[in-house]
Amino acid sequence: MNRPGRSARTQVASIAALAAVALLCGGAPGRAQDATRPADPDLSTEGTRRAGPFHLKPLAVIKDVGYDDNIRYDAPTSEGDTTATTGGGLDALLLAGDRGGLRLFQELDYVAFQKNADLDHWNGHARARGILVLRRLLLSLEDRYDSVRERPTADIDERVRRKNDALTAALRTLGRGRLGLEAYVRGERIDYAADEAATGAVQQLNRDEATLSVLGTVRVFPKTTFLLEGLVSNIVFEEDTLGSDSRKRAVLPGFRFDPSASVQGEIKAGPMVLEALDRDGADYHGVVGEGHLATRLGRAARLKGGFERDVTFSIFEDNLYFVGTSWSAAYEQFFSRHVSGELSYGRTLIHYPEEAFPTGADPFQGIRDDRVTEQHATVRCRARPGMTIEVSAYRVVRDSTDDFYDRTRTFYTFGTTYSF
Repeated sequence: MNRPGRSARTQVASIAALAAVALLCGGAPGRAQDATRPADPDLSTEGTRRAGPFHLKPLAVIKDVGYDDNIRYDAPTSEGDTTATTGGGLDALLLAGDRGGLRLFQELDYVAFQKNADLDHWNGHARARGILVLRRLLLSLEDRYDSVRERPTADIDERVRRKNDALTAALRTLGRGRLGLEAYVRGERIDYAADEAATGAVQQLNRDEATLSVLGTVRVFPKTTFLLEGLVSNIVFEEDTLGSDSRKRAVLPGFRFDPSASVQGEIKAGPMVLEALDRDGADYHGVVGEGHLATRLGRAARLKGGFERDVTFSIFEDNLYFVGTSWSAAYEQFFSRHVSGELSYGRTLIHYPEEAFPTGADPFQGIRDDRVTEQHATVRCRARPGMTIEVSAYRVVRDSTDDFYDRTRTFYTFGTTYSF
């Protein structure tokens, strides 16, 4: 088993972020930032301990300890096994007075199976973000790297390693006026590692994505802000013989609600165009969006809801993409200050626009639609600050118009994260 490694481009990006903040720190004044409300959440020292110039939060992770009755997500030969994930991490913050700082995070987890040792693997997550706070502007440079072996998308029924390597430069206006501006430019590499048991079709999704987003905000009420985001992306695939190179354009209006409002969260949706540069008739014109809202019910309950509609690149026959539309609802009841229970229910429709034809053991012909139902029950115990214990039961059922892809999975799990 190999530990997830980092690409040369990721290492260069990390060095760039560190160098930028090193210059920032070199000229920083000795004053400390306002700890009650920092200009950015990554500048918060909450839950950390001082160690020289750093504020540190070591983490110990035990999660997904339980039984999975369909570990390979296979319908005809579903197999169950006991699994557990253990790991550790470090969250560190280096402040530069009131001018910003550097946030660093690293976590490494080991996933083990009792009987299926071939599925044992490492997962890794790393993040470095340098922040510069000016008088009315916040600038940041972030390098994020994830290496995870799991089902990467809804139409890949095998555990393959997916590496995401993203470098993001962003700016955001500061101040108490009604108008605001947020923007970022991001370059991301998505790679399905060749050293894993990935099919050739999965590796056809290896690609580079470049995205520019500009979002304007207008506070229309004291706790309600109107959003308007314009987004463009250019996607270049590693194997250009497939004609998958594409461009995306989207305009997403929406609303953002303050955490102190009766309804909290954010919702946005609008038209998007996915233009396939080398495939006739494969374009997408439609609505995409996402939203996550929550509201309090009395003093001891909370109702949460969410939706998402997006276009995801696919490996299913001649489909360049599938359209996923999902919604979910959850109810959380607080039994005491430390114990709560939550029930959630969600539905997803996955639509493939191109007709499928009989292949191998699958005789299906027609348009494939998958309807996925998810049910989730969780009990949380907040044992102490920095430590929450969760016990969950999770069930997912996929009912496809092509019976070959029908799936059912039930997972019982226990887990906790402890910060020192």
